[in-house]
Amino acid sequence: MESFNGTCPNSVSTGLTQLLLSQLLSTLVNSYCDYTVYPADQSEEIIQTNNEFDFIVVGAGSAGSALANRLSEISSWKVLLIEAGPDPPIESDIPAMAHSLFGSKYDWKYKVEKSEKSCRSMVDNQCLWPRGKFLGGCSSINALLYVRGNAKDYDNWEGLGNPGWSYENVLKYFKKLESANWESMEKEAHGYEGYVNVENFPDGDLLGNKFDKDLLVRLYNELGLPFVEDMSAGQKSGITTIPGTVKNGVRWNTAKAYLAPIKDRQNLSVMKETLVTKVLIDGNKKAYGVEVFRNNVHKKIIAKKEVILTAGAVNSPQLLLLSGIGPRDHLKDLNIPLINDLKVGYNLQDHIFLINLMAKITSKEFKEVSTLDLLYSYLTKRTELGSVSILDTMAFVDTRNTTDDYPDIQVHHFGYPVRTDGLRRYLTTAHIPVDLIEKYEKENKEHHLIHIKPTLLRPKSRGRVMLKSNNPVDSPKIISGYLTESDDVKTFIRGVKFIHKLSNTDAFKSCCEFVEIQPLEECRDLEQLTDEYYECLIRNFAQTVYHPVGTCKMGPKSDKDSVIDARLKVYGVQGLRVADASIMPKIVSGNTNIPVIMIGEKAADLIKEDWLNEFSHTEL
Repeated sequence: MESFNGTCPNSVSTGLTQLLLSQLLSTLVNSYCDYTVYPADQSEEIIQTNNEFDFIVVGAGSAGSALANRLSEISSWKVLLIEAGPDPPIESDIPAMAHSLFGSKYDWKYKVEKSEKSCRSMVDNQCLWPRGKFLGGCSSINALLYVRGNAKDYDNWEGLGNPGWSYENVLKYFKKLESANWESMEKEAHGYEGYVNVENFPDGDLLGNKFDKDLLVRLYNELGLPFVEDMSAGQKSGITTIPGTVKNGVRWNTAKAYLAPIKDRQNLSVMKETLVTKVLIDGNKKAYGVEVFRNNVHKKIIAKKEVILTAGAVNSPQLLLLSGIGPRDHLKDLNIPLINDLKVGYNLQDHIFLINLMAKITSKEFKEVSTLDLLYSYLTKRTELGSVSILDTMAFVDTRNTTDDYPDIQVHHFGYPVRTDGLRRYLTTAHIPVDLIEKYEKENKEHHLIHIKPTLLRPKSRGRVMLKSNNPVDSPKIISGYLTESDDVKTFIRGVKFIHKLSNTDAFKSCCEFVEIQPLEECRDLEQLTDEYYECLIRNFAQTVYHPVGTCKMGPKSDKDSVIDARLKVYGVQGLRVADASIMPKIVSGNTNIPVIMIGEKAADLIKEDWLNEFSHTEL
């Protein structure tokens, strides 16, 4: 489907089916135009003038949108938010189309460097890294799952020398960001006045014959995992149903949540489709603005107080490096003058899951799912396409047999209706070779398929983001570091063994069979179901869960790997902070979008604490 953003079209088509489809899409587009109005793009005006701002926020993603909103609550502060991409298109609003924009102009389209240790079965031996390039960032392209991570994650952050980042401290920001409205939640653990709407995904029939999510619960119950009503109230081992950042079946990205309601706020300016090329830093090592590039024009924009990078775990370190903040030798190689020698780009972490474990539903006869029926149902009831299949039913598993109940594996599930193109679209974005895609598609012609994807929650392996050149238009060099630590392989193997135990439960045998695809040639001579065999599959089929973090590590100055302190200030440079996924010293044990929004909310309060002594509290 092409993007309909900004069109509000009159459609002309021939044929009854084509006419109906066109009318349905036109209705959806017009509805979209009616209710979604983002802030106006002021780029040209700012380029042509010499405006100065108090704060410049770089990146309108999950953290940046929240931060820009909260800073502009102070009426006397002038805030500029700069985004490299445009407004989100209509496809982004439909939850079931989460992957449809991968590889489009709304995606940075990154690839990781080749490695012998991972991604070996992907095209060209490379994993793809889709990242959102529009208002809302990855919150406009992700799977919308509301997951906070484990309380121990944040207590560990504080234990690493980051005061104020324990779970007790950050919980108020999780509550502050959300407007919670779903069944089975623990009331005391949530907030109700925030900008991010959180509710259950609409009940639908995307798998064509009402695949019973309770069946998934029974699978895990047989292996001793209980059902947990509200995992965000205290994540633990168990099977659960996760709510989403959704409202009545429509994606609630952070641009819609934080920017649309304040689109007319006079002290907030927004630049779209504008690339920030570097941070401007004077001889006293004080950040005083940014340089931007738009329509072949370079422009310097002044920040009187601070520049805050919220461009994500790839683009924030890239900008610091381009600005002369990073490893001395790396910058010297690229002829970039050194401002401060810091470990920028190191400490890269990401969740990875195994994408070749597929089950087919054999217990029922299924009818084909009609695209027109799905569209009609979505337009009239916001069902089916308003959900993310069965992705909201997930499990957290502690494979170590310890007593601390700190799960190390998360299991994601996703359903592919019979004879639809969803499977091909996903496996293509996962960079799977065509011949393997066709083998799975052959099974999908006769059966609904369920992806069962064990996910490594706390990898010990580390990668790195580097510059390929000193040209800001060039994509950075991403070394994933996947599976470079043997402990990660061992944990992953335990996760795969758990899935095989799952396949031996009575509940599984009553409904499903694993899809048997001929093993890869390099794994074929290994004895199946051995650790060596599992490792071979893992190194071939482990893939990103789109959660890169850690490349501007938060930590005490005594930690030689730290880039920023606990107040998010870059070491050795005044007036410069980072507030996004890149600050995480260690990755959280779950999906990262909600923690990143929390970081944006907390960053706003840290900045206000540092500057509000100049202002009266009545301006809040």
